Amino acid sequence: MAGTIFINYRREDSIGTAGRLHDRLAQAFGRNNLFMDVDSIPAGVDFLTYLNNQVAACDVLLVVIGQNWLHAKDESGRRRLDNPDDFVTVEIAAALVRDIRVIPVLVDEAHMPKAAQLPDPIKLLARRNAVEVRHLHFGRDVDALIEKIRSAFDGGSVEPRSRRVMAVALAGAAVAVVFLIGWIGYPWMSAPPTASNGPVAHTTATVTAKPQVDERLAAENERKRVKDEMGARYSALLNQGATDAKINANDKAIATFSEAIRLNPGTAAAFYERGTVYRNKSNYDKAIVDYNEAIRLDPRNASAFGERCFAYRSISDYDNAIADCNKAIQLDPNNASAFTDRGVALTREADHKRAMTDYDKAVSVDPKYAGAFLYRGIALTRKGSLDQAMADYNEAIRLVNETIQSDSNNARAFVIRCVAYGGKGDSSRAIADCNEAIRLNPEYAVAFIDRGVIYERKGDTDRAITDYNDAIRLDPKSAIAFSDRCLSYWKKGDNDRAITDCNEAIRLDPKSYKAFNNRGLAYSKKGGQDRAIADYNEAIRLNPEEPSSYLNRGVAYARKGDTDRAIADYGEAILRNPKFALAFCNRGRAKLKNNDASGNEDIAQARRLNASVCP
Repeated sequence: MAGTIFINYRREDSIGTAGRLHDRLAQAFGRNNLFMDVDSIPAGVDFLTYLNNQVAACDVLLVVIGQNWLHAKDESGRRRLDNPDDFVTVEIAAALVRDIRVIPVLVDEAHMPKAAQLPDPIKLLARRNAVEVRHLHFGRDVDALIEKIRSAFDGGSVEPRSRRVMAVALAGAAVAVVFLIGWIGYPWMSAPPTASNGPVAHTTATVTAKPQVDERLAAENERKRVKDEMGARYSALLNQGATDAKINANDKAIATFSEAIRLNPGTAAAFYERGTVYRNKSNYDKAIVDYNEAIRLDPRNASAFGERCFAYRSISDYDNAIADCNKAIQLDPNNASAFTDRGVALTREADHKRAMTDYDKAVSVDPKYAGAFLYRGIALTRKGSLDQAMADYNEAIRLVNETIQSDSNNARAFVIRCVAYGGKGDSSRAIADCNEAIRLNPEYAVAFIDRGVIYERKGDTDRAITDYNDAIRLDPKSAIAFSDRCLSYWKKGDNDRAITDCNEAIRLDPKSYKAFNNRGLAYSKKGGQDRAIADYNEAIRLNPEEPSSYLNRGVAYARKGDTDRAIADYGEAILRNPKFALAFCNRGRAKLKNNDASGNEDIAQARRLNASVCP
């Protein structure tokens, strides 16, 4: 038998998602079978009785829980859930008392509250199995929810609405009193409740209402109608914008979210969503502006802090990135992406130990987050722990395969798999994945950078430079793109262009050890060994654990004829990466030049590791 559904939600916590959910459920069950937005209660009606009657007429109550649901406060600073008159709590308590099927719906990466965090009348909510509805998988998750609701309707455990409605007049007031007893815990529980002020009072008030009351009701109803129309329009715009963003129609999505903001500038959702689209367009400055506004309107939005962290690290503002990821983690200790992004920022700050701790934590709290495995694999590669790195790359690829099966428009997933294949040395698959990411989102600068790196490793320097050009066109503040193009120009022998690009990378990110290292290569090739050594010194100061900077400084010392210092630097490179074949080769040849026969063992070790680098 078809049943009816009551959507319980808090406006300031999840209005956008609740609206999208309502529209999708209306398609499946019909609008007449949904109850929502009953917060405008007719004048003169006891609100407990009214809400109980509304809830009692439904077969399933959905409790939409966002990140601010548990801690939302009223104007006095009191937690709303602790207010006996809070509509959200009253509705849930009424459903629990009547043993109506209650399904918590977790949105915006919210977590299920524990019983100890809930007021007494709704503690049993913590024992209800929850359903997660994620922004990136909204359609699939809501389809699963619809199946659960249908199962409840068809399974015989839900009393049909027609029978429950008949019982409302007899049970409404009794439930209200039980609710109040559960809340306040009066010692006179044995006193029998009465129903003398329940539905009868409502009927009398309606009959004897004066004309001025009718006018007031009419005005209130008109305000509610306008408000509801605006709310429905706002929800529809959010839904349409999310659909456009999902297929990477970025400009259309921005226009849609901008219209939602014009309609309702006091709600965080549209600012957050538009910021995310700007991020996808590599326009991090505009993304940060929108995340600022989303956070101002919703200071407990962990996702907004996490995304702003990503935007800040993308423009090399690592201090602000780390601060934002700290806040995101404080609000949501299981935010794997925040741990990962903080790890990336810490890596750029050369704090590798803490970065690895963050990657490990990200994997621990969410073993299905591919990005955490990818970045940990990159970190392990730099350490020379290649077997462990390969295991992480393989896991990242496996997880991305699952994501792509359910969301083939996810450009970021293709980029993650592109980099993972690149780490494994599978250039063909890596390039194919970056190609797909660029096809899906031609404004995704990171995809061009990562494809350029793969082309560079293949020795196709011209294609690499073309990709870096596109990345810089899309994101003129990308220090990484300038630094990588600097390296490509150096490999082509165009040292002046290389130095110009590295100068710009250093201007954009004075902490970029890669830019100093790459500029040192160009200076050394031009014969300026002292300037090269000065750049390598700065690269090592910024990142003392990067082995390539020691190797390159050793080469510069060798060109100056300072063999002892060269040997010492090659040793430092080997200490940081015991599988660094080129460092063994260079040290072996330098030792032999000093008539040190132990150089032969270094050369033999280099050939065991990689015969091609030491012929």
